[in-house]
Amino acid sequence: ASWRHFVELKNKLLSAIVSICSNQDLLRFIAMTLEHRKFYVDQDQTAKLDHLTHAQSLLSQVYYRQNMYVMSAQYCDGQDLNYYLGPIIGITGVASFCGFLASSSLVSGDPKLRNMISLFSGMLGVVSTTITALRNSSKFDIKAEMFRGAAGQYRLLATRLEERMRTHRMAMVDPSWKDKEARQKEIETFNNFFLEQYRTVQTAQSEMKYFPPNKAVAQWKKAKKLLPNEVDQPEIDRHTQASLLDSFEPEEP
Repeated sequence: ASWRHFVELKNKLLSAIVSICSNQDLLRFIAMTLEHRKFYVDQDQTAKLDHLTHAQSLLSQVYYRQNMYVMSAQYCDGQDLNYYLGPIIGITGVASFCGFLASSSLVSGDPKLRNMISLFSGMLGVVSTTITALRNSSKFDIKAEMFRGAAGQYRLLATRLEERMRTHRMAMVDPSWKDKEARQKEIETFNNFFLEQYRTVQTAQSEMKYFPPNKAVAQWKKAKKLLPNEVDQPEIDRHTQASLLDSFEPEEP
């Protein structure tokens, strides 16, 4: 009985296959369905590999590094002023005043006091020279200038990227662009433009001799101070802003 049931199922299956193969309309419908499915699958893959998404990712990196270098320049300026330049100016001023005091008539009648003031003035000069040597060794002023210059380069790069993205969006939604080849050419030109900008970013990074302060960057990242702001950097949405903190780590010195 089981063998007879199997033979019957086999015959029904063969007859169904023969019926389908003989029905041209049904075959045409199946082919059109598969073609439409392939089209939508290709559309989904294209959406996943959208060139604007990659362009926005590059722009987010530029924004992030611009903010990081701006705050690094401000940090280095503060360190240089608070620990080196400020004390040097103050100590040098006191030493100069002591030098004038030692040569004035106020202490001319007390040679011991006059010698002590002269020694104190010389000691302040030595301290000032030592702090100056430490300042030249730490190079906070040079780092601040380099970070400030890098932030300016990234600001110009971000401006170019923003303008190119806006132009591309306007071109892609233009109703007069019905030619598929013209749209594809615009996409290729757009991708080539951003490939050149990637190389520009690599060149800018290779020319940077100093790393931003690791501890300070970690604090800024925790406080979300490195994210793009909505006023000056509006091209990044909130989702991209939230993912930035997970995409970048502070650079090790």
